[in-house]
Amino acid sequence: MERTKVIVDFYSEEPLENVMAMIKYRPEKIIFLGHKDNMITKKINNIKSFRNKKCPGVELEFIEVPKDDLSYCIDLLTKLIRDYPGVRFELTGGSELILIALGCIAARMNISKLRIDPFTGKEIDIRGSEIITSDYHFSISIADDIILHGGMLTANTGSYREWKFNEEFRQDIRTLWGICRKHRGNWNKYCAKIDELRKAIPSQIEGWVELHINPLGEAISLIKDLRDAGMIRDYSETRKRIYFRYKNNMINKIISKAGNILELHVYEVATRDGYCFSDAIIGANIDWAGEIRDADNPGYDTMNEIDVILMKNVCPIFISCKSGKAGGIALHELETVTRKFGGKYARKALILARACDETTGTQYFKQRAKDMHIWIIDDVYRLTDEQLLEKLKKI
Repeated sequence: MERTKVIVDFYSEEPLENVMAMIKYRPEKIIFLGHKDNMITKKINNIKSFRNKKCPGVELEFIEVPKDDLSYCIDLLTKLIRDYPGVRFELTGGSELILIALGCIAARMNISKLRIDPFTGKEIDIRGSEIITSDYHFSISIADDIILHGGMLTANTGSYREWKFNEEFRQDIRTLWGICRKHRGNWNKYCAKIDELRKAIPSQIEGWVELHINPLGEAISLIKDLRDAGMIRDYSETRKRIYFRYKNNMINKIISKAGNILELHVYEVATRDGYCFSDAIIGANIDWAGEIRDADNPGYDTMNEIDVILMKNVCPIFISCKSGKAGGIALHELETVTRKFGGKYARKALILARACDETTGTQYFKQRAKDMHIWIIDDVYRLTDEQLLEKLKKI
């Protein structure tokens, strides 16, 4: 298929709508038409940053058009049609005035128009009176999506720094999740107790854990389950103390921060089948400014961490995981980050290890989440892996 040379894209407030034609057709040039008040420099630079990473060979031009001069818009579109034979018009964004201007021209000229819906994955190609509908089979990475919205994934993101998802670690996650389901609400309490007592003996031999037995109480049952499952090794005990080593540093991190296991379980289930989601990240650490800070570029940027992000083609799903109680603050944090870095095509979900009860406060919380279009997946302790995956797919 011959490469499309020039596309005129009606600039949209929604960043994803501005790059759909770029991703698919990779034309020689895209000309954006928009108004001064919404085609601001920061958003233009975000598109350019996305272009540089995803489609470096595409030239971009941004032209401002007035909001109230139909004749000017018609003349500009006519000139573009004359200057660029075979030009195509992408209609997903744009103001009413620009669309009206194109409609006036289309009534007397045979021009090529297209519209791509990021959410449904459908493309409508209009050539004269002929309309062709097809499926859009393209995707972007989560890192690309964050760049498009003006941010950047930092090197502290868990998928880059903390976790190495080989098959052995995946099996370890499944083993630990089974132990967590056994202890349920006590998992957090026992993990916190183990970590507290470990820190109470600061002069420990590197790689070893030494704990006083008496303060452990019932938490020792978790240690013995971890021992029996091979998650801790070289276990020994005296009358007052126990000693052991974790299987590896990743197991150490999971026990040191109790909430890690739910995030890992969700990520592990979501990524077993590579065809379900086109990209996935755990522990996404997002820099709002999208700049690397160093000695030459000092400063402080707003940071947010999202537990899990899944990508379905070009539509991200932002997921917050809570192994304990969740309140209204969790909903608003999730809403804020999703709106900033996902836009209207993103989906958001709050995943709870425990079941929601029937108290008035909880029902109000669930209604608030529904009003904010946040999916609630609760009682994950009860769900099989297959049931959890089906719920993730439905989002």
